[in-house]
Amino acid sequence: MMRFLFGFVLGFITGACLAAFMAPAPGRQTRQRLEEVWRERTSEETREGVQQAIGKAREGVEMARRRLEEALKAGREAQKEAEKEMKARHEEATKGSTD
Repeated sequence: MMRFLFGFVLGFITGACLAAFMAPAPGRQTRQRLEEVWRERTSEETREGVQQAIGKAREGVEMARRRLEEALKAGREAQKEAEKEMKARHEEATKGSTD
């Protein structure tokens, strides 16, 4: 993604420079027009990039949340099994000591 953005920006700058040299309008007007276009396009690209990053981050958070829920569920089940086993061992040990 960063390589794409770098290539896009580099191509945009190159195109803007070529347009400035070949433009029929006076230099000041051409520079103003190029600046406006530059601001609009970089804003759009930045917004799109940020939206994509947010979407990927949300997907990552959701995946991590699911994994955490699964781990918690497995931990609770293991705890219940350990409690059952300890209770059974305790009952067996106390049964043997009362005889």
